[in-house]
Amino acid sequence: MAQAEFREVLTVDQKKLFEIITRYDQYPEFVEGCKAVNILRVGENEVRVEYQVNVMSQEVNYTLDHRHDVETGRVEWTLVDSNFFKKNNGKWELRSKGKGKTEVFYALDIEFKVPVPGFILNRLIKGSLPGMVKSFEKRASSV
Repeated sequence: MAQAEFREVLTVDQKKLFEIITRYDQYPEFVEGCKAVNILRVGENEVRVEYQVNVMSQEVNYTLDHRHDVETGRVEWTLVDSNFFKKNNGKWELRSKGKGKTEVFYALDIEFKVPVPGFILNRLIKGSLPGMVKSFEKRASSV
């Protein structure tokens, strides 16, 4: 099991960032390693999404249920199915810090079906978080 958290104030509007986070179908355009996304079901404040990504030179497929609330700036997800993960749960929490600034809290709790050495896990999860969050900031700033 691996857990990681990331908190930072980004120079981007909260509503724009929330909009980019919840446009799951656009992830392959700007999220490194994301090859394909398939929206399976859309509800009022929930979406079931199937992802195809490359992790450690391996094709990984997984399905997440996302719940989101624009008013609270919260997006949460839980694992439905995967060929690689036993667990993949997490959340985004966005708080406006004034004009054009947003405090971002990102938390991830994952567990793999196969053993993964600790040093790879740390690099994979904790090392890639800042860059991944920055890719969302860059995308939100460009729209």
